Amino acid sequence: MATVDEIQAGIAGTIDLDPEVSHISAEDYALRLKYINRRERAWSEIGKWQCLIKEYNTLTSTNSGNCSISLPVDFRSLSVYPEITFDGVHTVKFPEIRPQEEAHFDKESSQYIKIMGNPYSGYTMVVNPATSDKQLASGASIKVLYFSTPASLASPADVVTCPNPEYLIEGVIADIWEAQEDARFQAAKAQANITLSNMLEFEFTPSEAAYNRGVKTYEQRYGFKWGK
Repeated sequence: MATVDEIQAGIAGTIDLDPEVSHISAEDYALRLKYINRRERAWSEIGKWQCLIKEYNTLTSTNSGNCSISLPVDFRSLSVYPEITFDGVHTVKFPEIRPQEEAHFDKESSQYIKIMGNPYSGYTMVVNPATSDKQLASGASIKVLYFSTPASLASPADVVTCPNPEYLIEGVIADIWEAQEDARFQAAKAQANITLSNMLEFEFTPSEAAYNRGVKTYEQRYGFKWGK
């Protein structure tokens, strides 16, 4: 975990040759904070990072089963099928469809959800429960796992979401030098890209303990490994 102050200190150590945050001017601190936020937002859009997954649990109205569910303000996209107790008893995983494809589904018998909205006005999950009254049961539980957008960093104690803060430090150094037309930005940008590649490899390479039935299934059935 790294705070904004720690990121600022890492940047200052290279740009100013002085890692003391107290020596950074208010103008430079504010400008670099904008760069940090921009880098973290760009990082979040590159992959489906596990650290961005959040769980949202809610209930429909106790007076009427509202089929339009307002999603959290940091919602970016679903990470898995939402689990909905549509009739108050049975919990079902509802698949997501694109709104423009809805005409291909039978609303009377098909259970699905669609996501409406945008990052600025907010997102809503609209549920088609395929119930007789076309409503969810009053008080129906809804569980949504979703990829979130990192919160904007504002105060020195705010903690960054990016799992490797060195990427933010190296990336902002590159951005500053590029803005200053300093040729060293190319080397700094290359280093930031290497750090990003390492993060991607670590993120999407299954661990030894991960549940993976891919190649192992073939080894068990046929007794050979690919490439041999």
